Amino acid sequence: MTDTAVSPAALVREVLAATRAQPGERTTAVSRMLVEADVPAEERDQLVAAVRDSQQQTARLRRRATELEALFSTARELVRLQDVTDVLRRLVERAHELMGTDVTYLSEVDNEQGDLRVRYSAGTVTPEFRDLLVPAGYGLASLVAETREPAWVSSYPDMAEAPHDAGIDTAVEREGLVSFLGVPLAIGDEVLGALFACNRFSHDFTPDQVLLLSAFADHAAAVLHSARVLAESAAARAHAEEAYRELERHVSATRVVGAIHEELTAAVMSGATVIDLVSTLSDRLGRLVRAVDEAGRPLDASADTRAALPSRRSLGDAIRESRTSGHAVLVQGEEGARWLVVAIIGVDRVLGAILAEDADAATHDVARLTMERAAQVAALVSFKRDAVSAIRAERRARVLAAVLDGDADAAALAVELAEPVVAAAVLDVRGHEGALGLAAEAVGDEGVVAVRDHRLVVAWTTVDVEGVTERVRRVLADRLGDPGLSAVVVSAVEGVAALRSSVDRAARDLRFLDPLGIRGVTVRSADFAPYHVLTSGDPDAAARFVDSVLGPVRAWDERRGTVLVETLGAYFDRGESRQATAAALHVHPNTVQQRLDRIWSLLAGEADDAEFRFRLQAAVRLELLRRALR
Repeated sequence: MTDTAVSPAALVREVLAATRAQPGERTTAVSRMLVEADVPAEERDQLVAAVRDSQQQTARLRRRATELEALFSTARELVRLQDVTDVLRRLVERAHELMGTDVTYLSEVDNEQGDLRVRYSAGTVTPEFRDLLVPAGYGLASLVAETREPAWVSSYPDMAEAPHDAGIDTAVEREGLVSFLGVPLAIGDEVLGALFACNRFSHDFTPDQVLLLSAFADHAAAVLHSARVLAESAAARAHAEEAYRELERHVSATRVVGAIHEELTAAVMSGATVIDLVSTLSDRLGRLVRAVDEAGRPLDASADTRAALPSRRSLGDAIRESRTSGHAVLVQGEEGARWLVVAIIGVDRVLGAILAEDADAATHDVARLTMERAAQVAALVSFKRDAVSAIRAERRARVLAAVLDGDADAAALAVELAEPVVAAAVLDVRGHEGALGLAAEAVGDEGVVAVRDHRLVVAWTTVDVEGVTERVRRVLADRLGDPGLSAVVVSAVEGVAALRSSVDRAARDLRFLDPLGIRGVTVRSADFAPYHVLTSGDPDAAARFVDSVLGPVRAWDERRGTVLVETLGAYFDRGESRQATAAALHVHPNTVQQRLDRIWSLLAGEADDAEFRFRLQAAVRLELLRRALR
């Protein structure tokens, strides 16, 4: 390193500063400093890509903070304003600004039949749409009111979820609207109306947009409900004031949640894990908080267990409900305990969940909102961890593939592993995408995984190759939803040459399992030693061979419940001695002779033909191996 080389401390400071910058900023400076620090090009590219990913995630968190602040401002306005019409008009306008859609409007239930009429709108250009009446049972508005759930369509003319009405379709066409997102305005079991955001082009609405519009709908529902109560009786004024005070408490609680969210975000930026986030939540909320994986298993086995978790079934139902709604779900645990459960949602699957004991109803809202924000932060932690793991897995896979192809030697593997390779395994993952990442995670530091000819190859550093391979096979079968995945293991591998030959032999053995009807198992390659020469590229070759030689005898056993195949196997195993066979089967020698006579009468070959006897022994042993493996 020259005198002008960048110091590690300066490089670390620049990388940290770049991760907090706006997307695209300071990455050039980081790249230049990495070059000056003599960092290899591949590692430079990976680090710069990680910095850019962190910038994107940080920008998203900032955007979420802006949206939260806007909701706080709207809530404060709702508290101050008294005129219902003015409140709802401002609410629609604020929603219109934040959603960024072409048109935003609020429809209110107009009569006992449930017809919905547009009351307030922003961005509309036709007068008839501003006073549009949607009959009950028609259009997307009625679907939202009936289901009490958000609903959206990317192309209204093609909508099939709800019946169309000619008047509505005409008004929508004149307004030029194409895509709709609607959320209900509901208080308790009563639906008061619906809030809509629309575009004049086809658009798929995101979960964030649904949640944001739902937050405004909650505020609008509170205003409508208060107005109706006030209209019914002057005595309801006290209830309305309490509702506003509750809204103020909600705003206060949301501010507390925001502070905790900032603390969690800072912890992530400093390298915290999901367990660290759970510990922070437990301290701030003053209650027991746990984290579980997608199957409901606790992530920290040493955590405090003074309160029993909910059952796997109820926990799984709560996680699925939370994934759908995006909110925390209350569930009853064992021994009367109540838990708030919120799913940690990844790109395409549930990564796990966070659970908080709900012993204090007074802080229920704070706990719920805090956990929902914490779940988002935990997802970010998982994304970062998965990105690092994926880079490591791909690098290791390339090294192992190079060794197997003869482009690298044992020294390349030694760099990746702390111990030498002593065993190998080949797993048939049937072309499932994502198998490499799942296998690398399951293998951990005990081996290296690569993809070869649409199969997974594992170079193990542990002698318990059967046990660890079966564990990995079960993980893959569960995560990929394919219980038929199989694996073949080879023990006592010494050197790169032995590793290559062992992998090739295990791959041939793996092809040999399907013709035998063997699936969903882990077997040893040594069990196939006598039959490697019979391995064929034709998947049906072994089955056809056994049927052609031994078919009549197997059919006789199946029809009459006899054991001629087993008798023939025992006869060959004991040097074709009738006395030894009778002793092994615990029958009389005459019984053995009768069975042999029946066998030879069923077979097509001659007993004194050496070639036929070889084929018969091979077929019997293949059949008995198939039965044993099953």
